[in-house]
Amino acid sequence: MQGLLRWVSTIDSAAERALRIIEFFDQLTRHDADIEAVTRATAVLAEATAGAEDDLHDVACAMTPAGRPAQETCARTISRTVVHGNAVIGRVWLARPEGDTERDWDDLIMERMALAVAAAHARRRPPERSPVSGPADPAIVQYLLGGGISEPDASRAAQLLGFRAGQQVRVVAVAGADLSDRLSELRAAFGGFVVLAALSGTSAAVIGSPLPASTTLPNGITGCIGPTVPAERADVSWRAAHRGLRFAAMSPTWPALIDTADLGCLIALDGLDRDGIRKLADVRAIASVAAGRRGKEDLDLLDLICASNSLREAATAAHMHHSSVNYRAQALAEQLGMSLGTAVGRYRARTALLFWRLHCQ
Repeated sequence: MQGLLRWVSTIDSAAERALRIIEFFDQLTRHDADIEAVTRATAVLAEATAGAEDDLHDVACAMTPAGRPAQETCARTISRTVVHGNAVIGRVWLARPEGDTERDWDDLIMERMALAVAAAHARRRPPERSPVSGPADPAIVQYLLGGGISEPDASRAAQLLGFRAGQQVRVVAVAGADLSDRLSELRAAFGGFVVLAALSGTSAAVIGSPLPASTTLPNGITGCIGPTVPAERADVSWRAAHRGLRFAAMSPTWPALIDTADLGCLIALDGLDRDGIRKLADVRAIASVAAGRRGKEDLDLLDLICASNSLREAATAAHMHHSSVNYRAQALAEQLGMSLGTAVGRYRARTALLFWRLHCQ
């Protein structure tokens, strides 16, 4: 083979140059060069600023022709995607100053650089741990979400579920009937890289990295999304999500899937003194409405009135005539002892309604 290469190189100097470029990148791969080393070598070889990006590992670097980290780069003159298996995992590129146009060997350099970066990516991936995409071992999930464990133990549990150390995740607390039999529905709802575990017949946890921007839960299932945390601290996100779960689908004006970021300070309402709240006059007034002949219907209408900008808007949402809503609003205001015609009165009524649903229902 070596003799053949020498023979080919004597035929055409261009062929010799191409073979040397190929051998150059083969040597980098053979010596287990990482992405930074490949990028530096490419920049020196191409006499241009070179860059490489590994999206899956959140790695990006750029090097100058002198082999130093590039602080600023000009427009990219040529780039190639980096493919590992059947997935695009990043890209490589060259950037030349204005007037320094693409050179004859840039295409070949980019192709070989992309292969070398793909090889570096493959070496970086932990082969013994493949991501758990779908149902996971509930014992491991409960161990991770339970808290009170050391950081190394939490890190090992997260890695057993397929998460990298420090990877940002969000935890969703989910509630519904027969959840252990509905994991496939949940999987379809969230999609992407998520870990599912039924913690009981009525509760489950979803750990995602990342979660989809918009998700519609299956009928009869509610959920709350916790804040973004490192995988080792998933218990923090779980506690917040589990606490906010009570707000999901609390009434027709509350969504089935809610984000703790949208709840804001409202989540603190669930942690107040329950006995003290039950003694509040406004909460007792709500309880008297609930005990009435049309208790649930009146409370749902009160919720709509408080959440709407006007009685006409509330009437439209309730599929009722405006005059009927106006009459019942006046009756509710008299029973509650507060005006529903002012913003402060509606805020007071809705807060009392929240307290009643969280602590007295």
